[in-house]
Amino acid sequence: MFWTGILASGAVLRGFHDQDHVGTTNSSAQFTFLRAAGNATEGGPPSCGDKYEKLPSFTKEYGETLSDTVCTHPGYKSACKVFDDTLQCWFRKMVTGHCDDLPSMFKQRNDKLVKDCKNPDTDHLDIWQSHFSDAEKSYWRSTYKAQAEDSKLFDTMNKLMPKQLLCSTLHVVDDKCVKYSAVRTQAAR
Repeated sequence: MFWTGILASGAVLRGFHDQDHVGTTNSSAQFTFLRAAGNATEGGPPSCGDKYEKLPSFTKEYGETLSDTVCTHPGYKSACKVFDDTLQCWFRKMVTGHCDDLPSMFKQRNDKLVKDCKNPDTDHLDIWQSHFSDAEKSYWRSTYKAQAEDSKLFDTMNKLMPKQLLCSTLHVVDDKCVKYSAVRTQAAR
């Protein structure tokens, strides 16, 4: 049943992607369906980081800016909101684990990363191949992908919104695993 929901929700998102404006055709029912698929409990809840509440308040403010920063394509903007809780969970997991002490590459890649993340013609594989370092790929595989094997929520988000997920990961790493109150998207100086 759950896999049927994933396949159908993928088709719904493809429909969103092809529409000029989300909401032109029965969007309320589509988003209700996506939310139901995204909230499925098979596979258990994801681990979101156990020390998040002890972090400074600006960390939470930063997390609240992620969806708006990475969900800019009209076909995904509203759909991203469906999985915002799961994106926030990934964010909390990264931050409480200090992003595995990965170094920020803000100065080297931010301008191109921001441009590619906003460009609807750039897909997740372009982000993976052009922007992720070997250490970041290893981190991704050992944390997110491992988490996705145990959590249908993480797995579903990865299948439906991989580009947004990868972009958010790199923004968090480049912002020094959150030393700011919002995602930095301005030109690197």
